[in-house]
Amino acid sequence: MHLIINWEDFLHHHWQKRPVLLKQSISDFVNPISPEELETLVIKKALECQLIQRNHGKCQLGYQAFNGYSSLGQRNWSLRVEALHHCHRAAEEFLSLFRIFPDWYTEELTTFFSVPGGGLAHRLNRLTYW
Repeated sequence: MHLIINWEDFLHHHWQKRPVLLKQSISDFVNPISPEELETLVIKKALECQLIQRNHGKCQLGYQAFNGYSSLGQRNWSLRVEALHHCHRAAEEFLSLFRIFPDWYTEELTTFFSVPGGGLAHRLNRLTYW
């Protein structure tokens, strides 16, 4: 896996100027963690996470304890997990793709797991709390 980004162009036109979505910018992408691994790590390591549920077209963000996927149903939710790379080697290796920036500047690796109807990309402006 490696990045397909023109760093000079990115730094000149986007860095700290405006958001950008870099579609298909990682060659041979392999997801570093399975949904089952994520569930286990969040529970066992007590990783900081938020549950985002969508009801009647509105998203609600919750900070309650995460006890697994089984009680959440098959639709309309996402799980946001922070700092996954601190306890998962493959996630740390993924983050290393972005080592053009100094480590002190790199943010935490935030991971989203969504079921059908739970995706956030087109709903962020409708979140009741973020």
